[in-house]
Amino acid sequence: MLKKVTPKPSSMKNSDCLTSAIAIMQYTGVWLPDNLEYRWRVMYMALRFVTQIVMFYFIILAEIGYVFKYRHDTERMVDAAVLLLSHLVQAVKVMTIVLRQPRIKRLIALGDGPEFTHTDPKLKAIIERAVKMTSLVSNVILCSASITGLFWCMVPALQDKVTLPLRTAYPFDISGTYIFTVMYVYSSVSVITVGVADAAENFLVSGVLILAATQVDLLNVLLMDIEGGKAESYEKAVLCIKFHQQILKYVEEIANIFNFPIFCQCVVTSAIVCMTIYKISVTQEPVELVTMIFYLLCVFTELLMYCYPADILLNKSLQTADAAIPIWSGNIKTAKALQMTVLRAQKPLTINAGGMFRISLPTAAAVVQTSYTYYTLLQQSLKK
Repeated sequence: MLKKVTPKPSSMKNSDCLTSAIAIMQYTGVWLPDNLEYRWRVMYMALRFVTQIVMFYFIILAEIGYVFKYRHDTERMVDAAVLLLSHLVQAVKVMTIVLRQPRIKRLIALGDGPEFTHTDPKLKAIIERAVKMTSLVSNVILCSASITGLFWCMVPALQDKVTLPLRTAYPFDISGTYIFTVMYVYSSVSVITVGVADAAENFLVSGVLILAATQVDLLNVLLMDIEGGKAESYEKAVLCIKFHQQILKYVEEIANIFNFPIFCQCVVTSAIVCMTIYKISVTQEPVELVTMIFYLLCVFTELLMYCYPADILLNKSLQTADAAIPIWSGNIKTAKALQMTVLRAQKPLTINAGGMFRISLPTAAAVVQTSYTYYTLLQQSLKK
């Protein structure tokens, strides 16, 4: 006789959508694992030194050296600056995550805490669907970054004159066969490691923004489920008010932690897109053309990883007032309790990059428009 198996409750956490990104950051020395013993902590610091100082910051210095060496050659400077600018912005992200990691971990713990965990089947279904979709997108982005890095490393090897994958200048001669091979492998490993790590660092921000937008969506569902004429409507309204306050704190902390890296990303992306389009327009190598197209798509994806979730958060937060206003026709006590929530919801939840501008899809469009302006100026400069 078959025994009846009772299904286990879902153990999915809201932060499961960040699992792949956090794992990549751990392997690349950016994200310090919890509860490490002293010797393992020392070993992890050694790993961080190799992956960040040796594989990343030394490359940035070499790229700066190349730009300085060919500062009078506009075309070579453009060629080198494509990745240099990306690496400089990534350095800002890495320092932000390393220095503010305790705050980021508390933010993730808050997202997994009882304030944002729901037992209602309808609400659980919404959050689980969002987490699964976000996890899928995370894996696709990380795979795309890996493919782009591989293509970038293959291009120089397929040309008539083999060069390093990166435009770098070193204070020693690398023309010898053995030293050139070592530097080629070093540059290739750096490109792939740093590229995938950059995608993971971007998705950390994107993931917490998506979770915030999903919680706002759940708040709107809870508000619409309140029936003003019923006795328990006031208790439900109070719970919604407390939930709304937690969401406000969550979004405010996201903005406080990540506003400067987001600002740097949006500002520098204009120049990166401009120079990438220029390289696509002048290249004669099919493999390099495919590589630059992949890279351009990654840059656009990187920008949208900030702007799209922030735009969803903005629009869903504006719906909160609409979800609460119908209750005013019922219980007066309930309506008064929700009055401050409705007034607060008139101001959307936004992420202001560096306190300068609001992150949203129109921001992404403005960045692309600025990139086209830069591209036009660059073409005119090179023609002269």
